[in-house]
Amino acid sequence: MLESESFANSRKARPMAVLSGWCNTNEAFHPTSPSPEGDGAFEAMRKALAMCGLAPADVQYVNVHGTATLNNDVSEGRALERLFGDEVPSFSSTKPFTGHTLAAAGAIEAIYSVLSINRQMIWPNLNFTERMEELRISPETRLLEESPVKNVVSNSFGFGGNNASLVISKYGN
Repeated sequence: MLESESFANSRKARPMAVLSGWCNTNEAFHPTSPSPEGDGAFEAMRKALAMCGLAPADVQYVNVHGTATLNNDVSEGRALERLFGDEVPSFSSTKPFTGHTLAAAGAIEAIYSVLSINRQMIWPNLNFTERMEELRISPETRLLEESPVKNVVSNSFGFGGNNASLVISKYGN
């Protein structure tokens, strides 16, 4: 799935997307819980965007970590609100499609992100019904087809405050 541009060129393959930015932060707030304000998630997303020279307004979709646990989802939601302000792009968790695949979750969610770009669609957050009172945002609950998606942030967070964010962009963007 992931190869260098020179290797893809040698195979005469057209890349499906480009990994344009990434960041891993380790906030170590608690062994099993993220910081309530989403400090690690915020920094991972912010630094991944900075790496590729994109502004938050350049993102059309965020594939959130979204485990459907109160403290994780509130923390990530607060990080989204801090980073994007009043212009939070469409976001959803694709875990309802696959379950939480533990160590494979980040790779699977990166594939969903590439598919969002290639198919110009935004995935729904299945089974979501009620906005969290701590947040002013809610995930996308409908499949959005024919949506212009050029840049996706894909989040994968883990125990101990390990936060990884990828920026996946349209090839030739």
